[in-house]
Amino acid sequence: MKRVMIELRASAELADAVASGRGVEKLELPGFRPDTEFAPVALPAITRREHNGDARETGAMFDVNMSPGAATWLIRGQMPEDRPMPKLPGNIAGIYADCEVETATICPGGGPLGTDADVERLLGVTRMRRCGMDGAGVLVAIVDTGINLAHLNARGKTPGFDAARSFSSIAGQLPGQAPVGHGTMCAFDVCIAAPRCTLLDIAVLQSLNFGTLLSDIVRAYAGLQGIMAAPRRPGEARSLVVNNSWALFNMASDFPVGDPRNYSDNINHPMNRAVTALEALGADILFAAGNCGADCPDGRCDTTARTIRGANSHPAVLSVAGVDTNRVRVGYSSIGPGRLAFNKPDISGFTHFRGSGVYAADGGTSAACPVVAGVVAALRSIRPFNPADPTSRPAATRALVTSTARDLGVSGYDLAHGFGVVNGGTIARRLCVELKPINICDRFPSLCEPLDHFRFDLCRRYPWLCQNVLPERDFPRPPGPVEFPREIPGRERLLRLMAEVGEDEEQLAEEVVQAYILGMMHAERAPDQPASAKSHGGGGGCGCKG
Repeated sequence: MKRVMIELRASAELADAVASGRGVEKLELPGFRPDTEFAPVALPAITRREHNGDARETGAMFDVNMSPGAATWLIRGQMPEDRPMPKLPGNIAGIYADCEVETATICPGGGPLGTDADVERLLGVTRMRRCGMDGAGVLVAIVDTGINLAHLNARGKTPGFDAARSFSSIAGQLPGQAPVGHGTMCAFDVCIAAPRCTLLDIAVLQSLNFGTLLSDIVRAYAGLQGIMAAPRRPGEARSLVVNNSWALFNMASDFPVGDPRNYSDNINHPMNRAVTALEALGADILFAAGNCGADCPDGRCDTTARTIRGANSHPAVLSVAGVDTNRVRVGYSSIGPGRLAFNKPDISGFTHFRGSGVYAADGGTSAACPVVAGVVAALRSIRPFNPADPTSRPAATRALVTSTARDLGVSGYDLAHGFGVVNGGTIARRLCVELKPINICDRFPSLCEPLDHFRFDLCRRYPWLCQNVLPERDFPRPPGPVEFPREIPGRERLLRLMAEVGEDEEQLAEEVVQAYILGMMHAERAPDQPASAKSHGGGGGCGCKG
């Protein structure tokens, strides 16, 4: 027997089932055995917008109609596996595979490389904190096996928790009190970058009746859609980040590609439509890319080719690959292309480190995904979702995360790393301009050496650059990192300086470069200076040494 989901159009019998919270007991479909314990789940109507094909386009990708009159309803059950797609009666809109999915846990192998403290450093958490990026006021849903809050607290993580809006399909398991396991690891890893977020425990990766089925996750997503669609008070911000560290490892529970009942390659499948609707309502959704990389595939994988399937490859999510704390791709991380969108994964996250204490290593793309989800939650604490502001839409957040990533592999996008490894410090610099009082000439004396190509004295024209003070008035600064104009003398010297400074002082080097280039631009427009202005020897009122 094949486990399936049936999409139904509205009817009187269905309305009774919905009102009573029970499952449909009978359906005129030969061979179908309904799960009478599974209450019907609403599926909103969606239509796709036309786009220009740019992977970083930030507009809304889909229109969603949540009205009851437009919705269809989902039930589940079993039917004979060997039967072709039957002719559907008028009340049935579709039949779809109810696939078995599993957590993207670590493949057996070497021990951890680094710790969660190393991940904090690599993410740039210190810089993020100065920007106010800590996850405060942001909901993070962990769609997994359940969270154990006591374990998180014992490991030094004290996020907020919303039991009322959490959900469990596991009989007898209360929100926040799950056995210590995979979901707890994911929650810990979110808190690396977003320690003040509010967790939602969406415990669905088990089911009393059948195991871990997509239908349970579709039902949970309906609840998350309700959270995002609920009325807002004036000025209320509501940001939701959804972490999904699970995947379809084997196609045995799916229908073949091209069959209208298929999940892996079918954007119209109920699970993929649930993702579409939730993202359109403003949620940031992240999925693990999976652990079927050719170098070290998980034993559950049926192949290593094109294994980023279904919702994990949805165009409206961030699909997350894994790299270790040396920024080297871990061998089990699945490589693109994706099934629904070609350019998957989108981004890489850190994995295979010692952190939560649940396992010897927080590993697999299961750990990489919540590490990135934590960065997204952190940035949402200063740029919350606002339905009236297009720049706050999930697509804009995805563009920000991918455009600030540290490039890995071949230059630009590649199917192993996406756009590179997530870089929270660079996101913070993009969102929060931070001026520091620094003495450029003391720090970098070569900047104050004579430059024969220009008739100006940088320290004389802008003395505050060299005097450990901030300017009295706003100094014009570019909105982000400056691209070196090729014609500026001293360009190669500055590039060498930035390399010498190293990664830990990247922000300081960037400020030096921006100030220098802006000084050059101002000098080119300024009137001629006296010849004595060429001298940078430290006397004559330069201020560089005084």
